Amino acid sequence: MFCHLTLTCQHSFKMSPRLKISKYVIERLSQIDTEESTGCLYGLMYDGILLVVGLSLELFEKEKNTYNQLLLNLPAEIELCGVIKFSDCLTIENKTKEILQDVDITDNPLVIIISQEKDIKAHFLVHDKFEETSYEVMEKDELWKQFLHVRLNTILPLTCEATIAGVKNILQNKRKKIASGQVSFHIDGTAVYLFGIASDVGVTGTSTEANIGELIDSMSAEQPSKKKKVNIHSLDIVPVNLVMKTTKDILSDKLVKTAVKMMTTQRKRKAAFCISMPLKVDTLAMIHRNTKLSELYTVLVEAACRSLRLLESVLLEQLGQEGIGDGAGLRLPETFHYLPEQLGHFLTRVVPKAIPDESMERERIQLHEQLALPTDKPMFRRGNAYTTYGGRLVNPHEALPLPSSGPNVTVALVRGRYTYHHYMQDNFNDDGWGCAYRSMQTIFSWFRYQGYNTTNIPTHREIQECLVNIGDKPTTFIGSRQWIGSTEVMFCLETLLGVQSRIIFANTGAELQSYTPELIHHFQKHGSPIMIGGGVLAHTIIGVEYNSEKNETRYLILDPHYTGADDITTVVGKGWCGWKTSDFWNKTAHYNLCLPQTRPCI
Repeated sequence: MFCHLTLTCQHSFKMSPRLKISKYVIERLSQIDTEESTGCLYGLMYDGILLVVGLSLELFEKEKNTYNQLLLNLPAEIELCGVIKFSDCLTIENKTKEILQDVDITDNPLVIIISQEKDIKAHFLVHDKFEETSYEVMEKDELWKQFLHVRLNTILPLTCEATIAGVKNILQNKRKKIASGQVSFHIDGTAVYLFGIASDVGVTGTSTEANIGELIDSMSAEQPSKKKKVNIHSLDIVPVNLVMKTTKDILSDKLVKTAVKMMTTQRKRKAAFCISMPLKVDTLAMIHRNTKLSELYTVLVEAACRSLRLLESVLLEQLGQEGIGDGAGLRLPETFHYLPEQLGHFLTRVVPKAIPDESMERERIQLHEQLALPTDKPMFRRGNAYTTYGGRLVNPHEALPLPSSGPNVTVALVRGRYTYHHYMQDNFNDDGWGCAYRSMQTIFSWFRYQGYNTTNIPTHREIQECLVNIGDKPTTFIGSRQWIGSTEVMFCLETLLGVQSRIIFANTGAELQSYTPELIHHFQKHGSPIMIGGGVLAHTIIGVEYNSEKNETRYLILDPHYTGADDITTVVGKGWCGWKTSDFWNKTAHYNLCLPQTRPCI
């Protein structure tokens, strides 16, 4: 097929798909700086459109991290769809031809050329010839509106000999069984079941013509709350479980409860060891809202098979290690889903349980390099994993209008995810005294969700116990309603997280503006929330805006004194999260600011 590739563009009667490229991909391509010549493109098809949602650099010398392996880490339905060439001309080498031959999602693989000036040109390969094609950019909010995720969770029992061959055979059999059409899937919270070819019915519990978007809308219609804004922190994720038709008791509560620990037993008749463990399948698929429920079955089969291959690779890697030949030291695989803000799609990692993040740094470095992501901050540690945040508001400032921009305006904001902590949360009455505790909890959440640590966000009592343990407070402080300030916040961050902080002292509220350059530098370099205390009040600063022409500073404030429900409309509409001028600060009060510092790591 690739023997006669030419650079001429010619029109063909064969229909190429329409092309759309995610804004995330466009931004990453414009910022990419690499010595590699080739990359891979990943996308999905819907309504005759090829949508490119991801990319990777093809690091040919690291065979283990090729695109075929990376595909297992992506949600089902996302497939290899083409290549990127970092070049000013369209030339295709043998290795690139091999990649293009692996494209199954379309008959017309995509080739994108990135020039040194970052100009992007797209071509479809049609009848061995390149045809330049136009493309549309799909904005980020449009991506999350049009697409949703299905999350399949189930537990499968794994019992086999503790050998590489034993694990391979049993997991291959499980994949075959799932792919054979003998299993069914149940969409949680509904009466909808999906059946395979072994059954006469494809879908029960709803119309066979129904699509997944309609099902989601009908589920949310039963809870007539306010219409939420779909963003990266509040995605539609549909929970699904798998039902084994032949052995329904496999997923019984008894199995889940009794098999929480892996057991290794020695057989009497054979000199072989046996693994017996619950294998937790946790996998995602990314689908368009118009996808018919009848089409979802094959998508879930593919998702389950990807998960089983990832689980298998973690078990095999352990069995190949010295000292685990009998399976005695085998650790349960754990699955984590990640959605870094610049990636624009989920990525799933399966790792051995209880292996510290520090021990897996080499694998993460390779992943960052392959995905062309920055290598100075964590993105794939346990703390980075996607979560529901316990119902708290995540990044409420993102619901605000964008601040003004212009040649004389500098804006620097908190980077990454945090949760909003304020008075009266967790059924705990701290009204009137707990504002600095709540500001500290917001800072803790930031360090946790950026992956710097996995420490739980401390309660007021745990904060007080920490200060007593280091000798800063007397024992009577525990259980009291005494205030704390920025110095105590600094002590707790250092003691509980190992985080260093910088303290800024301002003699008056009026003097705060002179520290604007330091605050801008902090957000640009570290990106963490800042706790500020003055008089009897504490607040959290999550951004600054400086107008050099007017010499005016505005502060983006997250106010911990809010006592209401976690409702984004109220929090933003009533100014509990919002931009404040310098008049917000008491002109005569002393202010101390705690600026938590980060260190480069991955």
